Amino acid sequence: MNEAARSRRVEPSPQLVETGVMAILRGTSTERFNDICHVLVDAGITCLEITLSSLGAVDAITSVRSELPSTVDVGAGTVTTADEVRKVLDAGAGFIVSPSVELDVMGAAVDAGVPVYPGALTPTEIIRAWRAGASAVKLFPASAVGPSYLKDVSGPCPDIRLMPTGGIALDCIGDWIRAGALGVGLGGSLQGDAADGGDLAALAERAEKAVGQVRQARRDSE
Repeated sequence: MNEAARSRRVEPSPQLVETGVMAILRGTSTERFNDICHVLVDAGITCLEITLSSLGAVDAITSVRSELPSTVDVGAGTVTTADEVRKVLDAGAGFIVSPSVELDVMGAAVDAGVPVYPGALTPTEIIRAWRAGASAVKLFPASAVGPSYLKDVSGPCPDIRLMPTGGIALDCIGDWIRAGALGVGLGGSLQGDAADGGDLAALAERAEKAVGQVRQARRDSE
């Protein structure tokens, strides 16, 4: 991506910035995704990622997008090709998440004017992703490192927005926020067994806890 593309960096969505949580929906079936999304939104999480590794994900994006108000940001995850970017945008996705730094994916997202969050782990990958126009860099897998790693990386790169994702326990959210994270991506620790018929009331409790952890950590950092 050239300098002109970098200058068109799209800011992270207000929903992610405000709540500090991106909910990641993944499952062998998307049948319950609409119900899950309604629960998450009611609990205060308004940035929702539907992963393409879930069967029927593209249709699920369209369905969820049509049911939720425009104040909710619905995006696509596990996007690895520019063709997939076009498909999910046509389906109604408002942002793109990748597991790695894919320049064609980032270019297609920037050209479309939507936020893009590529996955990266090492300083080299993180800086490459940022220079290529990332709205924020998904620090992935976060479970391989820890909040102190994010703080260390941010030292020489204070302008790079980082969103740790992968294996983050609900009780550890505050540690990441206090270390300087823009927000966190939460998958299994948040979704639990909800996609497989699990208790939606329990999902609501986990979602409220996640949002509360971010709020408290931000207050602590003031």
